Amino acid sequence: MKIDRIIIAAFAVLAINACSDDEEPFIAPPVESAIIDAQVGGETQPNQVYIDLSSEVTKAVPRNSYDLSFYSGDQFRVVLNNSTSSLALALDANDLNDISAADTTGLAAQLDVNAIFGALFGPPPSWLADAATWMDDPSGDITKTAIAEVSATAEENNVYILNRGNNPDGSNIGWKKIRVIRSGNGYQLQHADIGATSFETLDIPKNSNLQFVQMNFESGIVEATPSASQWDLAFTTYTNLLAVGPGTNIPYSFKDFVITNAAQVQVSSVSTDNISYEDFTSNDLAALTFSNDINGIGSTWRSVAQPNSEQQTGVVEDIFYVIKDATGNTYKVKFTRMLNPQTGERGYPQLQYDLISE
Repeated sequence: MKIDRIIIAAFAVLAINACSDDEEPFIAPPVESAIIDAQVGGETQPNQVYIDLSSEVTKAVPRNSYDLSFYSGDQFRVVLNNSTSSLALALDANDLNDISAADTTGLAAQLDVNAIFGALFGPPPSWLADAATWMDDPSGDITKTAIAEVSATAEENNVYILNRGNNPDGSNIGWKKIRVIRSGNGYQLQHADIGATSFETLDIPKNSNLQFVQMNFESGIVEATPSASQWDLAFTTYTNLLAVGPGTNIPYSFKDFVITNAAQVQVSSVSTDNISYEDFTSNDLAALTFSNDINGIGSTWRSVAQPNSEQQTGVVEDIFYVIKDATGNTYKVKFTRMLNPQTGERGYPQLQYDLISE
């Protein structure tokens, strides 16, 4: 009975409980043990599934239901929809009406994850090394977004060409030209189709109850992903960096990816010997160290069959995780399924978790 590796995630998830001035807040006891089937939707994985461990609550969100997320913290940052492989490229212009289709000639062969990967099968194009800058840093570092921090000086905010990424069936969602400026303590988004000669605007206020305010180009402001206080980890497709050569990484879309709560989670991997999921207790916590990466679990929980290899598609059985939330609940988590047990189809993940301490 041995586990060779443990990956540990510590989550700080704020509990919000209403109470009067003279009453102690009621805090529901944490769920002690559960098995969750994440309804990501099968092979094409159309849903992101957000999970709150202490309440055993899940929320499935169509991953193409939003386009951009606007940060409500002290910085002015705009985050792309990583789950659709959205990419953004800055232009040397600050007026949307100055940009026409002629300014985007050739971008379909560059600003697209499939085109970027396809460029590897030939002489490397000169732009390949820049491709990683067209996506947000996959660690979740809010200071490393593809769209630069929105300046208080309006003229310093450039126009971006935005590829909204792909639908679950692989079709492209569409392209936009956008520009973001500050509007009071919030944002104003200017947007239009590439060939348009005028643009629309959308004011997006910050919301202290949300880490991000999200929008969709067709629907305006939307409530898509849950607030930071309501999830610990999520199953999703994810645009991570793929190393393709010395010093060169490209955006690449991964299925069956697990992200953690970027604002509040810490993740680290630790090598151990002679310890199992069943035997791991609170006495083993002192040896753990942590870091702040949304992709700290990522794809490490599963493997995919490779040509000329004995590696099989499925759960990696010698990994489990430890997760701590802000209220002090500590869970051990292991992934127990990746494939449909009847058909072998991807997109049917399952996890088990158990309370270690509270």
